[in-house]
Amino acid sequence: MQPFKNYLCKKCGELAQSNSKPTTSDCFLGDRHDWKELGDVGEILYECKKCKTQVKSKLRPASFGCPSGDMHEWVRI
Repeated sequence: MQPFKNYLCKKCGELAQSNSKPTTSDCFLGDRHDWKELGDVGEILYECKKCKTQVKSKLRPASFGCPSGDMHEWVRI
């Protein structure tokens, strides 16, 4: 079985943890979700200073795909 990964919709900011890419349908902002993989689920808590998303990750999450524009600015909390 694949490890669980963190996924974030670049459009609406919804966070999902799954062992495969979530479905793209039914984004509440209309049309489809635009999922970006942030990395493996883990025990270290990070927060993006721009969009305020919090994720538990093994390593610093991927920077691309911030709903607030361009790149995430992750800090460990």
